[in-house]
Amino acid sequence: MKRKWEVIIGIAAVILCVIFLGGFSLTITSMEESTYTTTVFPILQEGVSEEYVSESFEAVKALATWFGVTLLIVFILVAFAALSIWRNKYPKRGAVLFICTGLVTLMGTQFIAFPIAFLFFIAAGLCLFRKLKEKEGVENVSNKNYQSDFTRI
Repeated sequence: MKRKWEVIIGIAAVILCVIFLGGFSLTITSMEESTYTTTVFPILQEGVSEEYVSESFEAVKALATWFGVTLLIVFILVAFAALSIWRNKYPKRGAVLFICTGLVTLMGTQFIAFPIAFLFFIAAGLCLFRKLKEKEGVENVSNKNYQSDFTRI
């Protein structure tokens, strides 16, 4: 695999997505309203009054579900991007998929996870602009002057 750094950056960004987006999504979707009222709501209480606890809980739960869907889409796009750049076959397609992944991360998290999206944009830039050196070897030898035994006769 010649595009090692692009894949490493993409996988690191996916791991960060799993930790932050997946962790938030899993924590909030499994939480009950009474637990939300005692643990999370006091943190958010500056902008929300006590009367709107259930509406606030439903909004945070919808956000957590949205984060989960975003995480699933990010998984799929990064898998296709990594397969595209495997063995340096289609780096431009991989770059487009990494850019789409970054945009999905930005839009799906409402610009909260912009540092993670930035990693996807770095991987896309590397796919587009990094040129790999050709290795010298048997594959690169020209056989322009080669004559077979049959033509020498």
